[in-house]
Amino acid sequence: MNRSLFTRIVRDLSANCPYFQKGCDAVGKAGIFVLVKCTSVIRQLAYAAVSNSLDEYLQIGEKTSRDCLMHFYNGVIELYGEEYLRRPTQTDVEKLYAFHETKHGFPGSNNDVNVLRQSSVLNDLKVGKAPEVPFVANDVTYKWGYYLTDGIYPEWAVLMKSISQPGSNDVKRIRYKQAHEAARKDVERAFGVLKKKWAIVRTPARSRSLKRITHLMYTCIILHNMIRKEKGKAISPDFYPEEQHREDDPVRSAQDRLRVIREIHDEETHLNLKADLVEHIWHRTNAN
Repeated sequence: MNRSLFTRIVRDLSANCPYFQKGCDAVGKAGIFVLVKCTSVIRQLAYAAVSNSLDEYLQIGEKTSRDCLMHFYNGVIELYGEEYLRRPTQTDVEKLYAFHETKHGFPGSNNDVNVLRQSSVLNDLKVGKAPEVPFVANDVTYKWGYYLTDGIYPEWAVLMKSISQPGSNDVKRIRYKQAHEAARKDVERAFGVLKKKWAIVRTPARSRSLKRITHLMYTCIILHNMIRKEKGKAISPDFYPEEQHREDDPVRSAQDRLRVIREIHDEETHLNLKADLVEHIWHRTNAN
């Protein structure tokens, strides 16, 4: 994190979060500066420093260090969560599609194997709130995007699995398998980057509270996205709040929802899409 971004976070927390505003204690002694509090937090996040290791370096007590961390989580999520922890809008999805197409040859793909029945993404798709961005594979237009998954998942139209054992001479299916597995590793690499940047993520959880662990992960993700944007490396750097889903958005009727469920569970569409992706990736590879 560069100085300008750190200074921005310190300034925003100081202006909006009472805990980080300078004050006096009961005897009139000046409190701890916001810069010291935020420095304590960043050292805990980036280096997994334990709270009582900062008492001499920053002249700050163990309990105060823990409190700073908790209030930092809340402040960062409240101030920046809407932009940096948002669900993708249609504009974001289009840019992600273009990125995956350029990098791996998969049009319209997302990379997350923890979706299925508990996924809010699929729920939004069913009720009509998810952005619909059709794509073309092998000159065939498909209505829904899809997620790259492994072999344990069902053959749904929105879940695209690899090919476990392509024939040794089937170069098209082998190329598809290689592209699929390379794209799926993006999530593993992304989490690896997160653990390398924020050492606290790769250490055993010190807190027994699920809520605190969740806030920790959200904070690290937000800070990572802020750093990417600050460096000009974000795929979708622009924020479009007017495209966010709102409570009064139109939703599908019960009949339409059943139709969508049948469409995303359709095995024939899954098999057709896989065949078209095999051809699409093969032609794209040869064209380059």
